[in-house]
Amino acid sequence: MKAWLKTWTWYWSAWVLLGLYMSTMDMVMYPKESFVRLILLNVLQNLAWGVSGLGILALAKRWPFERFAWSEWRVLLIHLIGSVVIALLGLVVVWAIAILFSEPSYRSKVMEMPFKAFRRFFSIYYHVNLILMWAVLGAFHGFRIHRRLQEQELEASQLGTRLAQAQNQALRMQLQPHFLFNTLNSISALIHSDPESADRMLSRLADLLRLTLESGVAQEVTLRQELAFSRGYLAIERIRFEDRLRVDEEIEPDCLEARVPSFLLQPLVENAIKHGVADLARPSRIQIRARKDGDALVLEVEDDGRGFEPGRRGIGTGTTVERLQLLYKDRQSFSLVTESGKGTLARIRLPWQVEAPAKEEAP
Repeated sequence: MKAWLKTWTWYWSAWVLLGLYMSTMDMVMYPKESFVRLILLNVLQNLAWGVSGLGILALAKRWPFERFAWSEWRVLLIHLIGSVVIALLGLVVVWAIAILFSEPSYRSKVMEMPFKAFRRFFSIYYHVNLILMWAVLGAFHGFRIHRRLQEQELEASQLGTRLAQAQNQALRMQLQPHFLFNTLNSISALIHSDPESADRMLSRLADLLRLTLESGVAQEVTLRQELAFSRGYLAIERIRFEDRLRVDEEIEPDCLEARVPSFLLQPLVENAIKHGVADLARPSRIQIRARKDGDALVLEVEDDGRGFEPGRRGIGTGTTVERLQLLYKDRQSFSLVTESGKGTLARIRLPWQVEAPAKEEAP
């Protein structure tokens, strides 16, 4: 209702403003005439043109242009004939208003030869009236085309978002079986040599799968939730590596509610274990860090292991890069720095987004 009222307020205000503008022209041409009478005359005449414009709008709504092509010649012909007729009828009303505001002597003279007087009035004002009707017609179709383009852009944007979500979900589904397969391999390796540890690993895996189910298909979660998942995965690996694996966290408190892609850290942690711990006899350390840097969240996973050959990326790393690109375009960055015998640093930079606090419901 408000949009409807706003539209018509603009429509009639435009005609009133045009009437005021035309009255200033008459004031210059007829300086001895009453300003009030000239203003009232021009405003009423323009309001009459506004009523004619309603006829043009009804015509345009009934036979709108679907596209600018020769195949629309019938619509063009209807608009041309309709605007000529409506402009003529509107001119009759405008002429009647002009006679109503004229001097009695002039009015009686017009009544003696009305056709001649109207012909003269027609020759002066009809083309102006017709151009105004075409302006209304053009404004209607211009607004209609603009709105259609906006709707198409919105639809295209929504389709693009849904496609990105589907692609992101597909990439995430690639990671989860990969992670599960590796974890089951770890359990399989212990099931005969250390059944008790294998049993504990199965219990941790059950907890981890529960967290995965609780997150559902969410594209993003809080860093707090993502850390809980990574800690669950590391709890499994600690059983496998015992004292050889040490994990340190440096997480700024403000970062815990920041939003991150779900299942983001686990592939990086898994890579750190694979390249930093698995083949080493000595104890190794993995560091997980999170900090706010301006309007960005910086996440780092670093190990002090043997490193790996630069340029080679596994399923986890490659899929993570693709997901970040889909979700954040050029607002993100991912870097992987490795040095033989000294370890690997994975750094992710994301736009800072904080989980909005839940609104309390009224009692």
